[in-house]
Amino acid sequence: MAREIRFFAGLWTLLEYPAPDRGWTLERKFEAVKDAGFEGIGAMFVPETIPLCRKFDLEYILYINADASNWGTSLRKAVEYSPVRVNIHLMDHDTTPREAVATWIPMMELAEKLGLQIDLEIHRDTATETPEKSEEIASLYLAETGREIRWSLDHSHFATVKHLNPPFAPRLLESPTGIGDVRHMHFRPFNGHHAQIPATDGKGNLTPEFIQYREFAEALLATWISRSPGDAVLHACPENGPRIVGNYGLSCFPDVWQDAIVVRNELRSIWSRLNGEGSC
Repeated sequence: MAREIRFFAGLWTLLEYPAPDRGWTLERKFEAVKDAGFEGIGAMFVPETIPLCRKFDLEYILYINADASNWGTSLRKAVEYSPVRVNIHLMDHDTTPREAVATWIPMMELAEKLGLQIDLEIHRDTATETPEKSEEIASLYLAETGREIRWSLDHSHFATVKHLNPPFAPRLLESPTGIGDVRHMHFRPFNGHHAQIPATDGKGNLTPEFIQYREFAEALLATWISRSPGDAVLHACPENGPRIVGNYGLSCFPDVWQDAIVVRNELRSIWSRLNGEGSC
């Protein structure tokens, strides 16, 4: 079995899509994800997704907000969804690394007993919101268990915390937090000042900002390929936030769903080139 990348769409991208007053039904969203060629879909605890995943033959990536009081109940509930991976937002911005590790170790133990593949996401307003805290979590976990922490990578948060200028890879991929035992990545186009930028101008042309981001995405995938086992499977999400007030997508952005498909296609082309598969 060769390395594989499997793309999943974020149900979040389709929130109030295509417009607040005429949003698609959940089944229509699943149909669109399948028709667009994604292998899976990612969302939180939405019971209606269970039969829809079966109907459309889509993998489910489950998102969980976990704290010290609810993680056991949440993981046991997760089993009902048969997720291929579980994306964890762990605790709060003021959680210390030691507190995070003290929770993550038993979470991993229970997840393994339940047959769940859980990944700790690098994310704003959680225990992992800065590079420094995440690196300390990784170091403490390694010291306690002898194992690398299994991250779900979303570099948009670190890039904006540090207000980085391009190229982004030298800074974002320099630390042990960079890759590790990763099997789960979020590819939301970003720059150093915005956690989401448009991939296109709405007319089919890639934006200059996305082209800079694409260079980072290629470096990230190349690094992952160089460090991962030959049979590893990477689940990847071109994760655009919806274009609604107060969210990642701004009112001036082009269609965020169509942009997500463009991002997926660009990533697929990069993957094929890096693996010597020719053009897609």
